[in-house]
Amino acid sequence: MTKYQPGDDVIVDFDGMEHKGEVLEHRRGDVLCTITVDASADYGSIGPRMSPRSIVCVPEKRVRCFY
Repeated sequence: MTKYQPGDDVIVDFDGMEHKGEVLEHRRGDVLCTITVDASADYGSIGPRMSPRSIVCVPEKRVRCFY
């Protein structure tokens, strides 16, 4: 059984910043999530490719439950 289930609300550490997100899939220590991107944040070279709701895959240790 995995720690996170699809639909769980989580906080995701992506690119050194915390984002509100939702779990899409959790497998083998990685979590696929949708995140809400901060329009004022500097994401460097990947910034132009990010949409307001982006899908990211991060290691499980960079995700925590949203309460």
